[in-house]
Amino acid sequence: MELLLLAGSIVITVLVFLWLVRVIRATLKTALLIAAIVFALQFFGIGGDRIFSEIRKIFDYLWRFVPGQQSSNVDSVMYQVAHTAHTAFGQLSSW
Repeated sequence: MELLLLAGSIVITVLVFLWLVRVIRATLKTALLIAAIVFALQFFGIGGDRIFSEIRKIFDYLWRFVPGQQSSNVDSVMYQVAHTAHTAFGQLSSW
């Protein structure tokens, strides 16, 4: 009985570990792709402020489709997100 329990726990552990490795690989690929796009846009003279402005416009447009939401809510949330991201992006750029 204990041998069966040990075998089952090893199989579950291996499956969870393999799933975690796949999640980390996908996360790293996405992060590197976003970084490459941002740096490529900077190469063409498009700064972080313009990028976040366009992202904000997209969220403003999509927020209209959420039932019962007012535009003022998304404005304050997007301002905080854009301000935080812009500050972090500025700190990374100064390295």
